[in-house]
Amino acid sequence: MSSSSGTSGRQPPSSRIAPPTAAPVARRTAATASSSGVPTSSRGLTIPGGPAPARKPMAVATTNRAAGVATRTASSAAGGLRKPTTATTGATAAGVRRVGSASTRPVHGVKRPSSDEEQSPSQLNEIQAQLQAMAAMFDQERANTEAQMAAEKTERKKYEDKVLQLEENLEESKRLAKEQKREAGRRRTIFDDEMLQLRQAHAREKKMWEEDLERERSMIKALKDSMANSSTAHLTLEANNSALRTELQSTQDQLKAKEAMIVEMEATLAAQRAAVVEIENELREAESLRRKLHNEIQELRGNIRVFARIRPALPSQNAGALATIKLPNPREAKEIEVLSAGESATGTATMKSFGFSFDRVFGPEASQRDVFGEVEHLMQSVLDGYNTCIFAYGQTGSGKTHTLEGSGLPDSNFNGSDLTPTADSGAGLIPRAVQMLFATAESLKDKGWTYDFEGGMLEIYNETIHDLLGKGSLESAIKHEVKHEKGRTTVSDAVVLPLTSPSQVFSLLSKASSKRSVAATLMNERSSRSHSVFTLRVRGSNASTMESCDATLSLVDLAGSERLANSGSGDDAKRFKEAVSINKSLSSLSDVISALGAGKAATHVPYRNSTLTWLLKNSLGGNSKTLMLLALSPMAEHLGESLCSLRFASKVNSTVIGTAKKVKAGGE
Repeated sequence: MSSSSGTSGRQPPSSRIAPPTAAPVARRTAATASSSGVPTSSRGLTIPGGPAPARKPMAVATTNRAAGVATRTASSAAGGLRKPTTATTGATAAGVRRVGSASTRPVHGVKRPSSDEEQSPSQLNEIQAQLQAMAAMFDQERANTEAQMAAEKTERKKYEDKVLQLEENLEESKRLAKEQKREAGRRRTIFDDEMLQLRQAHAREKKMWEEDLERERSMIKALKDSMANSSTAHLTLEANNSALRTELQSTQDQLKAKEAMIVEMEATLAAQRAAVVEIENELREAESLRRKLHNEIQELRGNIRVFARIRPALPSQNAGALATIKLPNPREAKEIEVLSAGESATGTATMKSFGFSFDRVFGPEASQRDVFGEVEHLMQSVLDGYNTCIFAYGQTGSGKTHTLEGSGLPDSNFNGSDLTPTADSGAGLIPRAVQMLFATAESLKDKGWTYDFEGGMLEIYNETIHDLLGKGSLESAIKHEVKHEKGRTTVSDAVVLPLTSPSQVFSLLSKASSKRSVAATLMNERSSRSHSVFTLRVRGSNASTMESCDATLSLVDLAGSERLANSGSGDDAKRFKEAVSINKSLSSLSDVISALGAGKAATHVPYRNSTLTWLLKNSLGGNSKTLMLLALSPMAEHLGESLCSLRFASKVNSTVIGTAKKVKAGGE
């Protein structure tokens, strides 16, 4: 690019050098000018490329011309004068005409005569001499001109070579310029692409900065608004601060007054704390007295108590088939009367009446809550350290299981509070008793008592004990043995689980109920063919009074007490064996209660006659509280079985056993 621009910026020599034909043209122009009266001196001609001849003074030029004419005249006289050329002659003639004009002004020092004067020969000679001198001068000038033209031709050749070289350089420069132009175009394309990318990036960055700027402006605006609000709030706070200072001063004055009151109150508090300690001691003594009086009351009621409950008729049962069972004194609800149709010796139809008296009788309209209301005091005795046994007795379908369990045990995902009494009106004695025990144990924490619970579930089927919480099947169950040591009953290899909430107890009972042995009889489609025993062991201690207790609550659901003929078990060997075993255990229970009622007169209490009585030895003896729940069917067809159950319950109710004793921890 630099060589190209340098070449194009300098004017070529050909434009500054006159062509070779310029000199002859100049001479022809000068000759033409001479013939028309214009001076033809070569001194006024500028030869291109050579130095311009210096002008000489007019007098000197005239003298030289005169000298030249004289020289040529002398040469001519010698025979060597060259005849002037046509051009010279013309020029001379022109000069003569210029000299012979009407003007009297001398040319180069020669006075020109007027036209009417006669020219003398001397003047003509002088003129001729001048003309010769001028011709010589012209020859000299021609020679100089030719020499100059030769020099100019050589110079022109040199310049032409130089111009040719410059043209070649120019073509090379053009080629290089074209390549550079293409390269520049390619670079420009790249540059344009890069510029486009940069513009796009710039546009994106500009947009981003504009967005940032907009956000900053929004933030600034928000900050300004916040500052304005803060200023307002600051003024408000200053006003509030002033008001608060005034209030603080007032509060400080009140504080001083309160501090004085606190000093007085601390003195009063110290006195009250001493009173509280004394009251707590009195409370513990009162709690011990309450336990003593509570159990004295229970002893006055009898350590064996009997409740009778008549279940209502089922919707599917005919109301006309109901037996006549009356409550003579509904307000006291302790007597029950049963009317039974019969025949006299003469064949006359008669109506016999049978009356029985118990600790409490519940009619068909009594609710589960009503029944538990009469039982809950025994739950307190368990926490006080007394063994308690509640067993349900009656024929199949009389409502024993319903009374104990209710409409169904709550599942393991119990939704209600574990320590809140159940809102289910159909809940039986077991769920209500469990919740009451845990709730009461929780309330006694304020008095220093802490309790631990553990439970187990056993089944007595055909005089064999089965662990309903065990992992094995009942058929392959291992043999369990009952042991009695220091007032405590244990069963070998039986699962006993620690319990921390009622929901765990319900889960345990649900699991055990699914394994219990049941079968269909003529009196019930799903009759319990075994005795189930739920045992809840309660151990408590009081660090303040150093007291402790260890008691067991046994809830027993006895199998149906119907006779073989009524149950239809005689036709099935397996059912027959079950019925014989059930009746044997119930008869043994009756014998044990009778022996306990005889007191010292009884030489032996037959606990070992059945597995049931042997398992319940510590719950039936003199150191326990026992409750029998007699369940009765209201149907006339079951009246015979109901009378048998009533007679057995009446016998139990008339039995008086020894005083219950509190069991301390460790079986002391």
